[in-house]
Amino acid sequence: MTPRAVYNLIAITLFLCLVSLPPTAFGADGATGSRVAITHQGDGGYLVQSPEYTATLGPDGNLHSFRVDGTELVDDQVGLSLGAFYYYADSPVKLPTLVKRDAISVEATDGVRSARYFFAREQIKMVLSNTGPAPIPYYVVLSPEVTIVRNLQTGEAAASPANERWSDVSFHTKTGAFLRLQGGSRVWGPWLGRQVWEVSRVAPGRQTRLILQGGLGEQPKATLEQLVGVRADVLALDALVMDPAAIELASLVDNRADESLEGLVTMELSACRGDMVVLASAPLKLPAKQVSRLTFQARVETPDFYTARITVTAQGREVSKTTAVAGYRVEEILPRATRPADFSEFWQRLVAEASQDVPQLTLRADRDHSRGGVMASVADYPGMSGKVIHGWYLVPEQPGKHPAILYLSGYGARPIAPPVFLAQQGYAVLAIDVRGNPVDRPRAKPFEDYCTVGIESPATYVYREIVGHALRGLQALFAREETDPARVAVVGVSEGGGVGLILAALDHRVRAVSADAPMLVDFPLSLRCAAWPYEEIAGAMRRDPEHAEAMARTLSYFDVVNLAPDVKSPSLISVGFLDQVSLPAAVYGMYNLLGGPREIRPFPRAGHEGGGQELWAYKLAWLAKQLAPEPAR
Repeated sequence: MTPRAVYNLIAITLFLCLVSLPPTAFGADGATGSRVAITHQGDGGYLVQSPEYTATLGPDGNLHSFRVDGTELVDDQVGLSLGAFYYYADSPVKLPTLVKRDAISVEATDGVRSARYFFAREQIKMVLSNTGPAPIPYYVVLSPEVTIVRNLQTGEAAASPANERWSDVSFHTKTGAFLRLQGGSRVWGPWLGRQVWEVSRVAPGRQTRLILQGGLGEQPKATLEQLVGVRADVLALDALVMDPAAIELASLVDNRADESLEGLVTMELSACRGDMVVLASAPLKLPAKQVSRLTFQARVETPDFYTARITVTAQGREVSKTTAVAGYRVEEILPRATRPADFSEFWQRLVAEASQDVPQLTLRADRDHSRGGVMASVADYPGMSGKVIHGWYLVPEQPGKHPAILYLSGYGARPIAPPVFLAQQGYAVLAIDVRGNPVDRPRAKPFEDYCTVGIESPATYVYREIVGHALRGLQALFAREETDPARVAVVGVSEGGGVGLILAALDHRVRAVSADAPMLVDFPLSLRCAAWPYEEIAGAMRRDPEHAEAMARTLSYFDVVNLAPDVKSPSLISVGFLDQVSLPAAVYGMYNLLGGPREIRPFPRAGHEGGGQELWAYKLAWLAKQLAPEPAR
């Protein structure tokens, strides 16, 4: 144990606290429709009566009630809830314009978001649409009558409220009534004491389809592992600790079983860059239907990110575990990567090669994605060594010089969807696949793994070509007649974020760069601690130790840490503290070296998605500010 990595356990305390498709697409023929009565109500809403369920569609366009055999399965009585289904921006969204489209469907809208309900005998099918500029989440709030949730794909069951990444689920009550929901993303709770089903986010210009089906049946049984849950939070703003005294952690252990349990809670605290681990444990008594709280404090000395792994055991076995990550004095984290002697010359040669001519975009109109004031095309241009690079080119219909965005795909990514919502904000957008894969048709390989290709030398490494392709795409965007070359930004996620930062370092015409969970950062640390695809590189080094040093030297040319001081344009970085690919310690170390105005958005409970959809509303405002026209002089 090294002196600087010694941790002193301060305290552990434990106490209890109470805490738009056509109707025929849904199989709604005349016979089915005739069994459902949709009656307009005096308040402007609708009452829907079927032999299998009774539902109430309120005048605000949200489904306020879904009853099976007299048992209510959804809840509109808690604060912030408009009912079973509602969009949620800064507050619940009402859809006040209700129109009965035909004998079996009603559409509700606020002019931007809409929900069209198709009522059949056994189920309700919905199409959610969003024509606004930003993604918007959509939720289902379940009734307190619900006691068990079941995964329809695996048959697993858990006591409600549960936190599980289950998309298609059924919620069961003690009366036998259940509600089956399909088309979502996960279940989570408690939220205001209720179980919630989240249907993720409806992206701009997109639709989401859902199915609700009610019924009666025997309630499934939950295992002990599904009845006990644990959550951990760092007691500091954004989980970033500045106080030199200690990292403090609070954990909630939820026993949803009908009986009391006794067990043990164990906590392991480990540093990202260091080798030291602190272990602590305490006996745990879990009263039935109650939540127990414990706090944990540990003194640390070195700026780093620290991972706390909490495990709960009961009846002789592990029943629940969770992870929380804290950053300590993160502004002092410094990476270890170093520049090779010919680093600058290497990149100057690549820039010169990529700039020998200005590539021209070949465009093929795409009617399917030309909507909402946007003209969409499939774009091709010659990349490095004559390789054809494919992408989407989206431009607003109105004439004039538009600010522009180069949008970069992630590592090994499947075909990228055209980011129409960015063009709807007034940007000309070139979204490219840096590997030269088609974007508008199936690939020969649905996924690629290429991070070790040519790694023996920087001259042959795959990322030299990838950066070259992206540089040429940037030049093509600068040269377009409809773009303003003084207002061009680069946006990317994961690999795209890392490559975007490299472009900003190499071409100072880039006005701004936004990178979510950027890869290619701090290779020495990432190869030791990060997950795939860094594991692929580390594995190649282990299998070929004679060339491991040469591989490490190659990586140093492409490490964003070594290019960060050359990024002079404003940058917006997001990072998830639970990210096992783009480690927060690596990202913060790179961020601390950026040479221009910078901003980082931390997401303590996020993984490799970084800011994900939650960041987009902020990112759009940030881009608008960075790409605003220069004031007239």
